[in-house]
Amino acid sequence: MGYIVKEADPDRDREIMISILERNRTRDDTDYQKRIDWIYLNNPFGRAKAWIIWDGQKNIPVGFTGAFPRPVYVEGQEYLAWNCGDFSIDKKYRTLGVALQLRREAKRAVDSGEVPFLYAHPNKRMELIHFRVGHKKISQMVRYALPLKADRYLSEKISFDIPAKLAAIPFNAYLKSRFLLKRSSLFRGEIREKVQCHADLDRIFEKMKQQFKVIGTRSRKYLQWKFADHPNFKYNQFDFYEGNKLRGSIFYLIKNNVINLADILIDDYKKYAEQLFLIFIKEVYRKQAGETLSFILQEQNPLIPVMRNLGFKARQDATSSVIAYGNEEKQPELSRLVLNGANWYMTVGDRDA
Repeated sequence: MGYIVKEADPDRDREIMISILERNRTRDDTDYQKRIDWIYLNNPFGRAKAWIIWDGQKNIPVGFTGAFPRPVYVEGQEYLAWNCGDFSIDKKYRTLGVALQLRREAKRAVDSGEVPFLYAHPNKRMELIHFRVGHKKISQMVRYALPLKADRYLSEKISFDIPAKLAAIPFNAYLKSRFLLKRSSLFRGEIREKVQCHADLDRIFEKMKQQFKVIGTRSRKYLQWKFADHPNFKYNQFDFYEGNKLRGSIFYLIKNNVINLADILIDDYKKYAEQLFLIFIKEVYRKQAGETLSFILQEQNPLIPVMRNLGFKARQDATSSVIAYGNEEKQPELSRLVLNGANWYMTVGDRDA
């Protein structure tokens, strides 16, 4: 009988989906029971779609994939697009034919007009599958890192603990002085250990929509679901003020003394991006929150030149590309904009992981 793809019901088929994820994913920080409820059933923009592929001869499920609804603004107009993810196939079934059959389902929805376009973040191994079904690579995700302390680096170079700690003292003082001497008295910041999605975030996102041709929603409603209500990750928030006016926010995770930035909202990146980073770094030093800043974002993101000027360096370990698909015959103008990565404002936060 070959292989059969069936649309899944996340209520009815949740245990099948969870089992496939647990067999094929290696994350040790994710409870997939909670994740299925969060991303498939409790998405504020609608229930997610999912498809399961079955071995027709054995009548067993061998893989599935999902598509998560998300408003995306293209030149200010709202479209309910799909953010695709969870592409998982059991190891013995990972052939090109099985993968292609499963991957085509979301594309068919675009071609039929059910959804205007989609995007996803496949790893290098999965790129070929996307290309074969007609998706286009529009960008590459890159990681930038900034050391705030030299302890870890020196401990790797010096095998004795006490000499390494002593050697780190002047290096740490230098690193700290680079940033604290640059800060301005016009700006201030506040680190919040619990995400607070206040009304000012909607105002900032309205300004962001005017600055970028293509941008996924960062409304307060979305941020509440994505960062405050996430069932597996505890996000922190940094709010950046000019006087008493909120100008930007950073959402981030701390793991193993690395501060992993997930997303940045800023109402005027050309005017405020450098000060936002500087005040954030100052507060990180004050709170002694971590040793390194790390941020994964798409290679055309306009924050990158600012980050480079502050000393962030590109690392070669970001694992995903960015693909997108729009039907260029039925919606040529929309597809032209969406399929150009330079038009997007995208960070690792655009992956609903």
